[in-house]
Amino acid sequence: MKKDENLYSKSGIILQKIAEELLFINIDERIPKIGDFSSQFNVGRGTIQTALKKLEDLNCISLESRGHLGTFLRSKNINNLLDYSGISQITAVMPLPYSKKYEGLATGLTYEFEQLNLSFNIAFMRGDKLRLNGLKEGRYDFALVSRFSAKEELKNNSELSVVLGFGVQTYVSNHAIIFSDPSRSTIIDGMKIGIDDCSTDQVTLTNAETDGKKVEYVQLNYMHLLPHLKANNIDATIWSIDQIDKEQFHTQPLTSKQAIQYEKEMNEAVCLIEKGNRKLEYILNLLSKEKIVEIQSLVEGGSFIPRY
Repeated sequence: MKKDENLYSKSGIILQKIAEELLFINIDERIPKIGDFSSQFNVGRGTIQTALKKLEDLNCISLESRGHLGTFLRSKNINNLLDYSGISQITAVMPLPYSKKYEGLATGLTYEFEQLNLSFNIAFMRGDKLRLNGLKEGRYDFALVSRFSAKEELKNNSELSVVLGFGVQTYVSNHAIIFSDPSRSTIIDGMKIGIDDCSTDQVTLTNAETDGKKVEYVQLNYMHLLPHLKANNIDATIWSIDQIDKEQFHTQPLTSKQAIQYEKEMNEAVCLIEKGNRKLEYILNLLSKEKIVEIQSLVEGGSFIPRY
């Protein structure tokens, strides 16, 4: 809300609710009747008329009354309507920015929210399971995960929905098996394999690559896998190749047909929100996916300085 509008006053609350309703009405569509708004919000007709007039005065909307045909929405300033619909800020949670790909995604999102004049904050957290728990607990408005982990979550959770997908290789480029011993090219019996139970993707790929083999799983924080590999505390692990120093680490492509199939959905970044959050879904669909991906690519290429 604007500074001159008391969000907690009766008129301020009604103005906020009407502004939100008008977000979902297209230009040249008829808006609800005064009486309908009055019944919906349980207030007098005069309160509704005052709120609509104020939204017009504040350059949020322009209306045209056509007598018995009703009142039509002729224009709307989306940025102003969002401001007056009670949204103070949006908070996302996404993977730790250990790669240029994640930095680029964060930068692109920041840029697009700036175009909407919305305050946007990002929390960074390892592990899709931890991020999704934060979303379900209401600590974040949306979570960025891979399309694969989103589909796995939705198998047992009907309270979330995917709103936005950014396309191939927007989450990771691809994964590889990384060995401590450069002479190794495959996982064999007796190896110690680093695994992070908080990452659906990494656990799934690890299980596929070690299927039928007698290995020891070593539970580690995803960000600690490479240091433990370098210290020879584990023999191999699965990791994204983004920002991997191939002079320090010996990488090999995935070998399991199942892992290769799974990975096709692991490289796309998607946004998950609570189902039924119409306002947030509307806002996310205002973002230009093309611009976000363009900025991500520029950050990865080094021609755009990360900013988030």
